Amino acid sequence: MDSMPSPQPSPRNIHGRVDAGVGIHYVEMPAEGPPLLLLHGIGMDWRVWQATIRRLSPYFHLYALDLRGHGQSDKPRHGYSLAHYAADVEDVIDALGLNGTVIVGSSLGGAVAVAVEAPVDLVTHRILVDPPLTGGPVRDAAMFEQILRLKHEPPALLADFLAAQNPGASRFLLDAMSDMWHEASDGVIEDVLADVNDYFQLDPALESVDSPVLLMQADRAFGGTLTGEQAQHALTKLRNGRLVSVPGAGHAIHATKPAEFARLVLEFTGADPALD
Repeated sequence: MDSMPSPQPSPRNIHGRVDAGVGIHYVEMPAEGPPLLLLHGIGMDWRVWQATIRRLSPYFHLYALDLRGHGQSDKPRHGYSLAHYAADVEDVIDALGLNGTVIVGSSLGGAVAVAVEAPVDLVTHRILVDPPLTGGPVRDAAMFEQILRLKHEPPALLADFLAAQNPGASRFLLDAMSDMWHEASDGVIEDVLADVNDYFQLDPALESVDSPVLLMQADRAFGGTLTGEQAQHALTKLRNGRLVSVPGAGHAIHATKPAEFARLVLEFTGADPALD
């Protein structure tokens, strides 16, 4: 399949908010296609999906969420477990009356996508972008401790630090990531570090997922985190799972290989018959 979805003009963005105890900000891009929820990674916000939005907007009615503690969503002092994030997503699906929804989650967002409890008629597909399927442990607690410290220093210092975790990333992307980290609640990191051995224990959730799941694995040489062993373990737990590796892609596959990423999403969901 050589066809790649072409980027389109930026769609109309409608900012909205769902309040179910914690206010969750989202950006909606209306279209005729089925709903698709975009869940960003830890420390980021909805803006990391902009290259993806340009390519998926003709095929899906898009909703890009700010997870609690991030972006323009509410920032309680604590309450940042996967269960908290997943409950918020479930509230958004319910409040917006969504059916036949695709969930795409990057990194932490991928873990949240697994933890969302919804039958297959509500969530038809789940796409996990280089997710931290470690079996429980936080992969690099020292990295998060350093980010927690540097997010109270000038943004350039955190951008310099993030360069080591994101080989090949542009300075523009690193500066944007630093700005988003500075806006995020400290509790986002503190709650991860408080449960460093079990935070990403997802086996029970993987076993309960009804919908087809696509695991996207980034290139370890470019900062990818999902190992082959972790991916194969997840596939033994999933009822309907598939793995695809993206050579040359960094941890944020959607940002480093946006055209390839969009093609994989469309192929997996069957949203573009031209790719069949």
